[in-house]
Amino acid sequence: MDYLFSKRFTFLLNHTNMTYQQIAKELGLKSKGTISKYASGKIKKIELSMLVRIAELFDVSPIWLLGFTDDMHYKIKK
Repeated sequence: MDYLFSKRFTFLLNHTNMTYQQIAKELGLKSKGTISKYASGKIKKIELSMLVRIAELFDVSPIWLLGFTDDMHYKIKK
């Protein structure tokens, strides 16, 4: 699962017009280096709140980011 998160996060980074600095600012991170660490898998445990912020920023499903579905826009049904 950690592998899929970093792979999918990297995919999102490669398909955005935002810089790492802009993404870090939008996510409330102090350093753009944290973005690189998420993408490389160096950060193994991502907080749920950060996962949700990343999903919202890139308009994707947190479930997809974690690798539980291949549908980027998966919605949990009530």
